[in-house]
Amino acid sequence: MMNRNCTKRKILALLALGLALMAAPLLALEVPAWNGPVNDLAQVMTAQQRQELTEYLTTVNNQTGIQMAVLTVPSLEGDSIEDFSFRTASAWQLGQEKEDNGALLVVSEGDRELRIEVGYGLEGLLTDAKSGLIIRNVITPHFRNGDYGTGIVEGIKNMVGVATEDAQLISEGMTEEEDSVDSESLVVSIIFFSLYFAILVFAINKARKSGKGGRSGGGGSTIRMPPPTFTSSSSFGSTSFSTRSSLGGGFSSGGGSFGGGGASGKW
Repeated sequence: MMNRNCTKRKILALLALGLALMAAPLLALEVPAWNGPVNDLAQVMTAQQRQELTEYLTTVNNQTGIQMAVLTVPSLEGDSIEDFSFRTASAWQLGQEKEDNGALLVVSEGDRELRIEVGYGLEGLLTDAKSGLIIRNVITPHFRNGDYGTGIVEGIKNMVGVATEDAQLISEGMTEEEDSVDSESLVVSIIFFSLYFAILVFAINKARKSGKGGRSGGGGSTIRMPPPTFTSSSSFGSTSFSTRSSLGGGFSSGGGSFGGGGASGKW
């Protein structure tokens, strides 16, 4: 009797699991069709903001090859913003083929969630950390005041500024926090190399003593320390471009790929 009950419970558990797996695709929000770089389905921007941002992103694409887009939705309808953003960016194929230099800003008004999805080719510049800074320091302060349009426009400008290394487009709040992080990194580096050279001096002195003992007693060893590893970064200069464009229809997606890089946030 007990075995039968166990078998029934296992069958019911398997049925429940099967139903859950079947229902999972139904919870996934459908990716909207590509309709240019600005897709304000939640209607949180003014018509002027949509037009100007479309022209701006078209100019960015024409002059740098970088493709960025915005998507706002009323709700995720139970989907996660990470999955939805990744599926959308992958379906739209933002960025040039083999360059993968695309990025997508997704905003869900009803869920109060947003995400910056970054293509493979921009992950070295528009890092997860910098994407998080743009969300926290630039976009969400405007969102909390109900000014979604300004938050989106300023967020996109900072994304472009970081991706093109154009300091003029990067907000002061971003720079201040990055300077703080750089200062902390410098202190850590100084401490690390101080400890390294202290250990190196100790090792050299010990090796010398061992060498002296070897000459008088017939033995000895030499301790070798590995060289320190330096991490260097190089700047390829800044990319400047006009924010005006005669093109109002946007651009076509270029075949870029995404790997899940970026950052998410709430307000």
